[in-house]
Amino acid sequence: MSSIRFSEILVVVVAFGVIISMMLCYRSLRDAKSWSLTDALSEEVPLTKTDADGNPVDAVGKPLPPGQAPITMTLMKASSSRFIAMIGTVAILMLYVGFGLACLRRFADGEDIPDMSKGSSFFYSGIVLFAPYIVNKFSSAFSFFKP
Repeated sequence: MSSIRFSEILVVVVAFGVIISMMLCYRSLRDAKSWSLTDALSEEVPLTKTDADGNPVDAVGKPLPPGQAPITMTLMKASSSRFIAMIGTVAILMLYVGFGLACLRRFADGEDIPDMSKGSSFFYSGIVLFAPYIVNKFSSAFSFFKP
């Protein structure tokens, strides 16, 4: 049976530190009264009150007279692009922690840290997980062109 090396103990301590800090963040967000993951993953959407045919109506539900502006209200609606971005962030975080722990073990053993230039393209490709969110924000920047 081989003895436990310093590098292995260091990697375990750092990994537990990361896990404990993530659990503390989760607990503080779960216990927060004024914060909600649902709200954080939602975005504001302006809605117009309409009848069954899609025509704008007033507060009572009667058709609007010509020239009167429709009633709009802003509601928070779930955003799939924000959800995908959150999942991508967690996945990339796990990859960075994993590779970081592997490099930390090699460094603590006195070995050379491998050249990560080839692995950087792998991490850059992770940006694709944020594409729906980026496209959504980019398209909303040009919403003033809509009639």
